[in-house]
Amino acid sequence: MVQLGEVLKAIGPNASIVFAAWIFMGFLQQRNDAAIDRYRQAVGDFRSNKHDATRSDNLRSQVLAYRRRCRLMSRATFVGLVAAILLISSLIFVALDVLVPNNAAIAVCGIATAIGGFVLVIIAAFIVIAEGQIVQRQIDDELRDVTDLAKGAGGGV
Repeated sequence: MVQLGEVLKAIGPNASIVFAAWIFMGFLQQRNDAAIDRYRQAVGDFRSNKHDATRSDNLRSQVLAYRRRCRLMSRATFVGLVAAILLISSLIFVALDVLVPNNAAIAVCGIATAIGGFVLVIIAAFIVIAEGQIVQRQIDDELRDVTDLAKGAGGGV
């Protein structure tokens, strides 16, 4: 009969992967929430305040950029969540492998969920990189309607 200790020995060292996945999920969720909050603020500013044409155009661009960021971070969060589910599933397959040793189906499923989870973490990270590029453009564009600051920043925006 298989002992609980054997199962815990099999999954214990690998549990750090799950904790790392959840920490990554927290990071993704924070970025997603921040983008949504800033998007809502920008939309509110655009709706409620009268701006000159230059500022209005700049705000319109900013709102659309925040919308793209929100969509990207929503996708990254979804992909990260699926990755975490797959990594947790791989631990379940590790435990099943201890309970039912030498079962090819369990081994294949465990390998597939582990690799799938890691691949999705990488994909989510690439989505965050794409969102970071939008952030950089937004930082540069923020000064577009303030010529004195734009020149002082060296951007000549």
